[in-house]
Amino acid sequence: MATVILVANTVVTVLLTWMVLNHFQLVEYDPMDIAVSQFQRIVFYSQLDGSVRAPPETFMTVPEIIQSRGYPLEIHHVTTEDGYILELHRIPASVNEHDSSTENSRKKKPVFLQHGIFATDFVWAAGPTNGSLAYILADHGYDVWMGNSRGNTYSRKHKTLDPDSEQFWDFTWEELGQYDLPNSIDYILRVTGQEKVSYVGYSLGCAIFYVAANLRPELNDKIEVMIGLAPTSTVQVLDNAFKLIAPLSNPLKYVLKWTRTGLFLPSDGLTSRFLRFICNSSEIGSASCQTINFYVFGFSETTNPSLVHTLVGHYPAGGSPKTMFQFFDNYNSGGNFTRYDYGETGNLERYGTVEAPKYQMELVTAPVYLLWSKTDPVSTPRDIEWLAMRLGNLKGSVEVNAPVFSHGDFFMSTQAAKLVYEPLLKMLPPP
Repeated sequence: MATVILVANTVVTVLLTWMVLNHFQLVEYDPMDIAVSQFQRIVFYSQLDGSVRAPPETFMTVPEIIQSRGYPLEIHHVTTEDGYILELHRIPASVNEHDSSTENSRKKKPVFLQHGIFATDFVWAAGPTNGSLAYILADHGYDVWMGNSRGNTYSRKHKTLDPDSEQFWDFTWEELGQYDLPNSIDYILRVTGQEKVSYVGYSLGCAIFYVAANLRPELNDKIEVMIGLAPTSTVQVLDNAFKLIAPLSNPLKYVLKWTRTGLFLPSDGLTSRFLRFICNSSEIGSASCQTINFYVFGFSETTNPSLVHTLVGHYPAGGSPKTMFQFFDNYNSGGNFTRYDYGETGNLERYGTVEAPKYQMELVTAPVYLLWSKTDPVSTPRDIEWLAMRLGNLKGSVEVNAPVFSHGDFFMSTQAAKLVYEPLLKMLPPP
């Protein structure tokens, strides 16, 4: 075992170095890349020693996963005010319901689920049926809507901009909060005929909600309740691999500008494909994959090993490098929660101030609950305390009842249903 761990750590070091050198990629999006034939999948992901078999969800799209579980599925498209075309996935009924009609769905309370950075809605639907929030909510009678941020696998379209252009990728948390969330929520309210929607965010999915509440304060009145899972905002402390990369933020920005970088870490890029091959190749490769997971999401005692393989099939899903740099800049600034920093000249042009303005948490007046872990290396207790003290309408701050629970455990733990989703259901209004 010690030899396997030693080899795994060596492989991880090589992989991380290789990823840093190759992480800027400009890849044209083609939906056909997602619908790769089963023959090609088997060939590309063939096992070197036959000892590791990735779950089928690794190679499926989120709609395919949902339909494979027997749940009704609707695919909706929202065009934002600035022209991005977002794909929303809806589960209007439980697998056991016979009536999934529009009229029946209109009677249900909608719940909107928003993923974190460089992810897709796979975080809500790729795990076991009894351990994935999307299905749990549907089975409890809610009308489930899952968002996909601009630039990820499902939302890489625009009315006029080409995904191969730099302009397409010129967005930060600001645009995610100013356009993606409000436009998606307004669309859901129109379709359902409801006046309010409940919002569940994970990681960056929480931060962009706070951004939206600052830039579009009318959004607060459309939210029944906001529940933040492992919420990020200020970044005072980092206890994972990001703390080693964050100090390189400015040099990486120059590299980005020099290389005219667009799409960042797509799921169909060379880096992601190579990582999937390693993870599924052998026991050593699988151990390397788990080690990378711990480096990024934190150590866990309950992570579902099968979901780690599923994770690399869907994550990272691509996005703008600026969304990552904004996260790093907050950390490098000593733990602020600010708008994107364009430098003194750029800030003066955009904001009229030398420094990027800080977001005001007291403007978040929708009722908010926080669910967090004391061993989360990304959303740390110190950051949770900062956030809880400033939110305008905090209803509760609940620590996950486990001695060890990582950032990834909020969707990858075998105990997520018991430790996270059961308390979450009590925070939601009745369906």
